[in-house]
Amino acid sequence: MRYFIQFALVLLLIQGAFAESIEPKDFETFNQENRYTTLIEEIRCPVCQGQSIGGSNSSLAGDLREQVRVMILYKKTDKEIYQFMIERYGDFVVFKPPINFKTYFLWFTPILLLMIFFTYLLRTVKNKNKNKNKNKNEYDSNIESLREIERAKKILK
Repeated sequence: MRYFIQFALVLLLIQGAFAESIEPKDFETFNQENRYTTLIEEIRCPVCQGQSIGGSNSSLAGDLREQVRVMILYKKTDKEIYQFMIERYGDFVVFKPPINFKTYFLWFTPILLLMIFFTYLLRTVKNKNKNKNKNKNEYDSNIESLREIERAKKILK
């Protein structure tokens, strides 16, 4: 147990050395700071692909955070900031891409797949019920034929 505690402490100390935080920025109002925080979490890092620029440690993400900060200070709207990022890095750079010709497949494929799977499920259940009824009818007819055979045997005896 002692070795486990020592190992855990060493891991905690190592993590502290590698921890980085996003540098604090100065804004004129609290509203600008909230917008900045929201925007950097909603814009995807082009390098890291799965992270926002707010959570990425890449140098490009740092540059993009600075660009967002400058644009906020120059009183640009959120839409203008998104448009700036989309023009330079494509629709992929935002976590909620716009619905346009390039992104129809992205937006509507899940709905289409859901409809196909739901139809398949309904057909499977319907066929299963038909087979169950068919098997029940066959079972009933088998019982009737067995009864007739038994009656015939009794008559022939």
